[in-house]
Amino acid sequence: MKKEFVTVRQNETVIKVLNTKIDAVRVKDLTKRGVRVYENGLIGISGAIGNLSDDALVAMAKENLSVGIKYPYELTKQDEDHRDYRVKAIDSEQLVSITEQMLTFFRMEFPEFDFSEKIGFNETQIEFNNSEGLELSYQDAIFEIELILKEKSSSNLFDGFISYQGRTLDMDKFVSFNKMLLRAQGNAVLLPRGEKLPIFMTDTSKMKIFLNKALNGENYANNSSIFSQKMGQKIFNSKLTIEQNFDPTEMARPFFDHEGVKLNGDKLALIENGVLKDVFSDKKTAAIYGIRHTGGATGEYDSMPMLSATSLRCRNDSENIKKVLNGKPAIIVAMAEGGDFTADGHYASPVQLGYLFDGEKIIGKLPEFTVTSKLSDMLGDDYIGTFENPFYMSESGQLQGYYLTVK
Repeated sequence: MKKEFVTVRQNETVIKVLNTKIDAVRVKDLTKRGVRVYENGLIGISGAIGNLSDDALVAMAKENLSVGIKYPYELTKQDEDHRDYRVKAIDSEQLVSITEQMLTFFRMEFPEFDFSEKIGFNETQIEFNNSEGLELSYQDAIFEIELILKEKSSSNLFDGFISYQGRTLDMDKFVSFNKMLLRAQGNAVLLPRGEKLPIFMTDTSKMKIFLNKALNGENYANNSSIFSQKMGQKIFNSKLTIEQNFDPTEMARPFFDHEGVKLNGDKLALIENGVLKDVFSDKKTAAIYGIRHTGGATGEYDSMPMLSATSLRCRNDSENIKKVLNGKPAIIVAMAEGGDFTADGHYASPVQLGYLFDGEKIIGKLPEFTVTSKLSDMLGDDYIGTFENPFYMSESGQLQGYYLTVK
């Protein structure tokens, strides 16, 4: 009988902020453990929160073999890789001090706003081991700042956001960037003229959800992806490369999937220079459809490996935003909720929060508007580029630009 163990340890401190003051401090220390056993082409799974013994978890997993869930695939074997991306440990007292320093800045410099929500520091350790000689571990520690801002004179529930994610926090850079952002927040400006304008997105999650469906190996093989039958064809702009990305320096995540599989160099190009090169798959999908196995299994610590979504990231392909714009005004979209992509790739969304942008600085806050396009244009002829985010919002953040129709 073969065995596999997944252990997730989380130590999280979260400071609740209300009206620019510390409201509460919560500390969470949690261990979650999952066990999978394999016998006669079947899998049995068990899991528990807390330090339940290996013997007890294995016994429960053995009992669950009777459910009859098939898993006739070879386990990942003979690899030892332990990585620690932590930079500095922060305890709850230190985080309270950092938070108070930040809130003091907001209260002193921008008393016309209220700030609420949370500031946290999350330490994570994930271990993946099995009886076939696999020993993997990933450790990380991340600052997460998620604040909503409200203009005290406004009747809105909220008027903007302050956010940051990274392994370190440079307070001088944080203050400098947010001074610019909050001054722009109080400076109402008009939309630039033109039907099609250069738009830069700080959040491409809606597009990634759509691309995850389109690049899913099962969807591709079943002809339910808009990319089906297009392998090897140029589908997007020649600058664009989209990778399955397990590199923790670019995305704060483990460097292995839910079946203990790593990528060569932690990355695999699915779309390279605009050409469809691959789709992502787990062991089951690769075996059923005869496609390349890319290590795309996902799942919880106590669940079956499955194929749902993978970590997608566009490779940075451009550098100087101001040079690309060549004097044209642009827009940064900070919030666009209520819109989405249709099944054939058309996109429309209201933009609740956008800023006028000159390629270097955020100038002012724009009125609400709507953007429309379609994926083949956004990542094709209307694609501007993917840039390292010049603003202090994330250690590895990006700005992605396109020409979109604005109404």
